[in-house]
Amino acid sequence: MSSTRTLTHSLLAGALLASVSASALAITPSFQFVMDRLDNRSSNTLGIIEGVVHYIGAGVTPNSGFGTQVSIEQNGIELPMNWWSSHVSPNEYYSILPTNIGTSDPWTIIANNAGDISMALTRGTAGAQVLDFAQNVQFDTTSSMLSWELPSTGPTIEGVRVLVWDRTLGLLNDPDAPDLAALSPYIPPMTSYQLSPTLFENGKSAADYTVEVRLMDFRDPQLGMNGSNILNTSRTFYDLAAPVPEPETWAMMLVGLGLIAQLARRKPR
Repeated sequence: MSSTRTLTHSLLAGALLASVSASALAITPSFQFVMDRLDNRSSNTLGIIEGVVHYIGAGVTPNSGFGTQVSIEQNGIELPMNWWSSHVSPNEYYSILPTNIGTSDPWTIIANNAGDISMALTRGTAGAQVLDFAQNVQFDTTSSMLSWELPSTGPTIEGVRVLVWDRTLGLLNDPDAPDLAALSPYIPPMTSYQLSPTLFENGKSAADYTVEVRLMDFRDPQLGMNGSNILNTSRTFYDLAAPVPEPETWAMMLVGLGLIAQLARRKPR
């Protein structure tokens, strides 16, 4: 069955590529990476969806982010992918699906830029299990050292990645969303990571950042740490310091304190 499905996808790719006209754009989108994983997300102040989701992502280059349409297709179902662009990940597309989608088959990712078409096939998610979160995340402001504990239950943790989110910067295509300011390389299942001191230069402080400790379980430990080999992840978010309230928040707090003071004065003695 799997060989038949692979042949079908290959024939589909050939037919689409053969249909590209000679007048199409000279630059054809090419995939940097494709991933299909089970993704467990903790609560956070970033506005990122909390809970377990099915995440499909791809990096598509070269493109401006505005002209390329990307979608995913599986067993006759086609869904759009959303584009986002950060300082460290400028051309990523993603789709988020419920975890009970009823299938673990691969998805075909299709990028179309004015008639230029490129395709890639994800790997299936059969066998994916929900990963527990990193525990007891802490940050030492003196040494800029981030530390955590690995969960003692569930699938074996085979890799870790640390991401730093800046709440004061907006994404290129979504100014209201926090920007990804820095990320570590893939590292073995360690329990600490040194953040770069440059994050706290030019007036920046710990209050501007939320870090993400991403634990990973691989499809095949022998294939190493890369996006397509990640089967499932857990994402623990931790604010390095309490966020500084916006002016509007301060105003609301003062109004609230004023009302409390009035009620206190009116209370019978």
